[in-house]
Amino acid sequence: MEILKWREMYETGIVSMDDQHKALIQLVNKLYMMLRDKEGVDELDAILQEMSDYAEYHLRDEETLLETHGYPGLDTQKTSHQEYYEVMDQLLTEMETDKYQAAQKIYVFLRKWWIDHIVGEDKKYSEFLKEKGVQ
Repeated sequence: MEILKWREMYETGIVSMDDQHKALIQLVNKLYMMLRDKEGVDELDAILQEMSDYAEYHLRDEETLLETHGYPGLDTQKTSHQEYYEVMDQLLTEMETDKYQAAQKIYVFLRKWWIDHIVGEDKKYSEFLKEKGVQ
């Protein structure tokens, strides 16, 4: 079951970024299912590591794409990404004391952050990159 479904309103029109965003949403869904079913609690570390690694890959890739094309909002994107890392670091530290509770907080944070970031920040670079010929 997918709690988050990909919607047309999330599309940036930049295929690589949309594909990566879809993968991130699937990882959030995977975390949700683990928490909902309370199965695989021991596997939370693995899914959170996978999410962390993929998010880092995506954010780095996004910044490189924007820097390559001279996107004027790059600093805003980098600030947003840094805030993401800081919150995630704090939440992951909480995993040491209460794994399940912290994983629930991480899920709530990720669900909101990724949708807000895609719709609120990433869609802003869409037209700019398209004008540069990026698809």
